Amino acid sequence: MREIERNLMPLLITSMAVIAPLLFILGLVIGNHLQGAGTLTADSLSSWLSAIATVAIAVLTFILAKETWYLREAQIQQLAELKRENIRPNVGVQLESSPAGMNFINAKISNLGKGIARKVTFEFLDRQGNPVASSQDAVVDKFMKLGIFRLGLESIGIGQTISSFVFSFYDLGKELNGEIFKPYLHIVIAFEDVEGTKYTNTFAVDFAQFEGVSELGGDALHQMADDLKKIRESLGRVAKNFNGHIDVDVYSSADRKEEKEATRKWIEEQRGAGNGKEC
Repeated sequence: MREIERNLMPLLITSMAVIAPLLFILGLVIGNHLQGAGTLTADSLSSWLSAIATVAIAVLTFILAKETWYLREAQIQQLAELKRENIRPNVGVQLESSPAGMNFINAKISNLGKGIARKVTFEFLDRQGNPVASSQDAVVDKFMKLGIFRLGLESIGIGQTISSFVFSFYDLGKELNGEIFKPYLHIVIAFEDVEGTKYTNTFAVDFAQFEGVSELGGDALHQMADDLKKIRESLGRVAKNFNGHIDVDVYSSADRKEEKEATRKWIEEQRGAGNGKEC
């Protein structure tokens, strides 16, 4: 309604500005006929010229007012769009391999927009765009076991990321009888900004694109964590064999001094024994 009122207001104003001089001219004509003046005098001619000039100015004013009003509307719309972009969220979903192994898949939900996203919901569709229940699709069932996909999110902040393990290709392959590259995942994400404006994003993955994908090596930090875990377990077994205590000889500075003195005496005795044999 406000848009309609803003569009009609300049039209009404300029229409009144044009109609007023036309009514004035019409009044002159009727007045002349009522007074029986069938010819134009100098005064009436001047009045007609003034009326025509007034109409021309009114038309030009109408065109100027119309263009000015449209320019103002464009500026208002641009400012509103800039304001909306500054608070617009952008929620997306992506699948990524877990550092623990390439066959373990995590779902990552991120807000990459400039505003807070509220009332985030997720809907799963098939290839034809029809809703899919968790009982109809093994992959959708994996997602629906997570509350964030089943119940949605009340809000997600700017730059906030939520990541969770979803499924393993090994386990999923057993449920699908080896047809691991057949599923198709299509998620529609609906959310709102702080002013209640609604947005939607779509995320689609054809599992056929994972066929032939491989990885060399592994995550260095995860490998380091595994090695530290093995060291901790080894030390734990050693401590357990000694009833929780490790037999360690501790030397102080006095012990080291005494050991050096004993070593020096032994060397001197060995030298003295060698000299006696030479004599």
